[in-house]
Amino acid sequence: MSTNISLDFVLVADEVDRSGRKYTFEASDAERAVLTERFGLIDLANFRADVEVKDQGEAQGIFVSGSLRASLTQRCVVTLEAVHEDVATDFTLMLVEPEMADRMDEEEVYLDPDAPEYDAIEDGKIPLGDVIAQTLSINMNPYPRAEGVELNIENKKGISVNEPQEKRPNPFAVLEKLRDES
Repeated sequence: MSTNISLDFVLVADEVDRSGRKYTFEASDAERAVLTERFGLIDLANFRADVEVKDQGEAQGIFVSGSLRASLTQRCVVTLEAVHEDVATDFTLMLVEPEMADRMDEEEVYLDPDAPEYDAIEDGKIPLGDVIAQTLSINMNPYPRAEGVELNIENKKGISVNEPQEKRPNPFAVLEKLRDES
């Protein structure tokens, strides 16, 4: 059985147990309007997430895992036309104490493709509604384009798209010549 939650739902980290708890988020009209403005969308037709929050112990932290589905419309970055997108993704986020998050950052754990995404628990609270909203945000197409639209940059000096960079002279070549002359 899962508990229905809202966008502003916050859990107290100390109250999360090892058996886990399931939550369902179904965005209301008002919440979709807030997220539409927050993310600069044209429309957010529907947005639902099913998540489980489980304490994995002090060494591993609290895991938030689940899936989300959304149907949204953004503006094309070239023409500003409406571009529809369906987002469907599974996700896992490991929440740890700030000290552990700092240690993981120092060890560059975020570079390991097999390591879970992680974040620090701030003030002993887990803003679960916001975690779900941010998960939608990072899974949306950041540069939506209308079908068949290409960027026309033929007359734009200094701009290149998917082209190799121009070969520039090495600024140390002059020093190398001086060394060779001596």
